[in-house]
Amino acid sequence: MAGLIQTRYIAAVLVMAIAAFLAAIANSGSDNPTVVEYYTSLESRLGYGLFLGNRVMEEKLYMRLGLESGSTVMDAGAGSGLVAAFMAERGLKVGAVDLTPMHVKDAKCIIKTRGLEGQVSVKLGDYHDLVDFEDGSLDGVYTMETFVHADDPLQVLRNFMHILKPGGVLVVHEADWRSDSTTLQENTMKEGSYEEMLRHTGFADIDVDDMTDNVLPLWRLFGVVGAVPYEVVKTLRLQHRFTNMMAGVEAYRHWGQGRYISVRAVKPH
Repeated sequence: MAGLIQTRYIAAVLVMAIAAFLAAIANSGSDNPTVVEYYTSLESRLGYGLFLGNRVMEEKLYMRLGLESGSTVMDAGAGSGLVAAFMAERGLKVGAVDLTPMHVKDAKCIIKTRGLEGQVSVKLGDYHDLVDFEDGSLDGVYTMETFVHADDPLQVLRNFMHILKPGGVLVVHEADWRSDSTTLQENTMKEGSYEEMLRHTGFADIDVDDMTDNVLPLWRLFGVVGAVPYEVVKTLRLQHRFTNMMAGVEAYRHWGQGRYISVRAVKPH
């Protein structure tokens, strides 16, 4: 009897510990968390730190920009500044903008640590409102998996068009889906949406490079590591409080229904 009581006690403690951990890392509980809530939740910070911190997609992004050393670019949604630092180390001058105060603080620290303060400026800002950037002032703009968070994507593209010089380049790295998964459609865009919006806002020379094979190992890792925890939170109907886990597992489960793309477009002369 004593052994049974001890076992139940240990099981109860484990359940409470797991519940406390899930509560600690979850987002605010909203089905549609704000961008700041999404990126500042412990779940996002752990996910990006453990799984996304070692990606090497920056080289592909740099090559797609195709700009000479000394060119001026905007990192729209710069996060912790790692991509901006990468671009600066290859000779580009970067204006980094992010909506999240925590990211701006981290980015400034990284830029200072790497001695890139003369190459990169970091500002708290929203790419829906780019009044600090003059029209026709930049050679390039890029986003790395941040454009999907735009509340008004057409307005954002119009802003990018305004601040680019004639002949300036925009590169967007994102996923899009033709999946029937309503979960994925809530968090991504339908396949072909990026090209359609770029044409609508007047961009030219639109080129799409499918890089799904490059990110499939990461999606597989998400799918395997997150499978059991995801089923647990789904059973508890809490999946919307674990946005990264939900998106990662669903992406892997439906990877044949979507793609990860690099979209390049040019502002006409």
